[in-house]
Amino acid sequence: MVEMGPYRRLCSCCLVVIVASLVGCSKVETAAQHGVKNAWTIPGVLRIGSYEDLDNLNPLLTTQAFVTDVAQMVFSGLIDFDDHANPVPDVALALPTPRNGGISADGKTITYHLRKDVTFSDGVPLTSADVRFTWQQIMNPNNNVGYRYPYDQVASIDTPDAQTVVVHLKAPKASFVSAFMRNGNIGSILPEHLLKGYADLNRVAYNNRPIGSGPFVIESWEPGTLLVLRANPRYWRGPPKLHKIEYRIIPSQNTLLTQVMSHNIDLYYDAPEVQYATLETVGGYRITRVPNMTYEHIDFNCRRPPLDDVRVRRAIAYGIDWKKLADDVYFGLDTQGMADTPPMLFAYDPSVTPYPHDPVRAGALLDAAGWRAGPDGMRRKGGDPLRIDMVTTSGVTSRLKAEELIQQDLRAIGIAVDIHNYPANLLFATYGNGGVIAHGKFGLSLYAWEYTNPDPDDTNLMGPQSLPPAGENYTLYADADVGQWQRLGESHYEHAQRRPYYVLIQRRFHDAVPFHTIVWRSNIDAVNRDLHNFKPAPAVSDFWNAWEWQI
Repeated sequence: MVEMGPYRRLCSCCLVVIVASLVGCSKVETAAQHGVKNAWTIPGVLRIGSYEDLDNLNPLLTTQAFVTDVAQMVFSGLIDFDDHANPVPDVALALPTPRNGGISADGKTITYHLRKDVTFSDGVPLTSADVRFTWQQIMNPNNNVGYRYPYDQVASIDTPDAQTVVVHLKAPKASFVSAFMRNGNIGSILPEHLLKGYADLNRVAYNNRPIGSGPFVIESWEPGTLLVLRANPRYWRGPPKLHKIEYRIIPSQNTLLTQVMSHNIDLYYDAPEVQYATLETVGGYRITRVPNMTYEHIDFNCRRPPLDDVRVRRAIAYGIDWKKLADDVYFGLDTQGMADTPPMLFAYDPSVTPYPHDPVRAGALLDAAGWRAGPDGMRRKGGDPLRIDMVTTSGVTSRLKAEELIQQDLRAIGIAVDIHNYPANLLFATYGNGGVIAHGKFGLSLYAWEYTNPDPDDTNLMGPQSLPPAGENYTLYADADVGQWQRLGESHYEHAQRRPYYVLIQRRFHDAVPFHTIVWRSNIDAVNRDLHNFKPAPAVSDFWNAWEWQI
């Protein structure tokens, strides 16, 4: 899923306010002429507020979830996911199935047929060669790609004609059909005619103003400040209903709330739970809250002492009051969890529940691990204090509050927690770009993973073969049993045959505690009532149908 997780940046709040007020002079007259409800609406122009900076506009070279949102507007994939988390065709004519001949009898050959009327925004047709080229770039070891799974499960790709892609898998893989070239990071289709010939794509000029085949084209990008998109007149579904999108990067969720209250933005998405009640009081907006396959969680760095000792990890799990976090930080608006399988998926095991808050049991585990409490109550072993560093993204109010509560809980059992937070583009950069989490520069990390494919397969996030730089298993927990169960779960296409393996995985995660989920979040969006056809989704991206948006 991918993550992906949290984000944001710190730069240009003042500039955003100035720009908004300059545009504001003509708002009342323009809105009235178009008969909209809000005087501050600018017909045809959508102002989006985002608390995260974007580390790259080339979706191949990032794992940030917010870049997936941008990719929905600029690029296309073979498939996408709708507001019911169902895979739907994008430039593919249909989702391959055994019934339509798209999946072979042995489950190892997947065939996609492409639409004939799709072009990149520069007018060059998108063909099967672009799909194969994108796969080749994902697999190019010179590219700073965050992960290569499941693309590394492909033995070869044939392109018998411009509209046909035949994928030969090394083995049957149930989740592959909806994961391959899913629009978003590491899945959006890149233009071969513009990028062919480079040894790598890490620093090509294309990354600052990429050309895709989606509903919008990039007009300008000021990193940390503003991304401006214009309607793509060549979009295969027809020109989108919006003329312009201003994607404003505002580094603080509190500032974003202020921007909503002053009506300077039309869409504030992924708002924190702490702001939900306040947002509901702001006139002119509707507030959506959709249960989502995004889990807010804590990763344990299982290779860094003392967290390489499962007794210490379990002690921390018992020491943290997970229900208090869910109630006080996330205001009871979300569903508690422990493992990484969403309650809405067929593989979910309801018996895997959060660790109870039990400081006594936590203390006993620390004693057994050799960490003894001193006169000041803090734990030491051989004279060394039990200190653990914790990271998250700066500016995300809910996570900062969660850090404070976790720090207090762990201090109560004798563990000192040192907090070091980073902007999203540093924290979540890929391994090749020196990402803090990808390089294991943490003890505990607090962030969210988003499901980029609504399927229980978590090989890329927790597989023993997926440690960075090969994948996104940032816990560095490598369990051969988990790897075997993941392979067996993917070898079957029927849910009933797959589920037992994912139940085993969830129970192993509970016992080994390489991570602990806090809540399965609900997507909270503040939406200008004049914005029509905005349909928030339970997985992947709320921006999946941006071509239909109208204001």
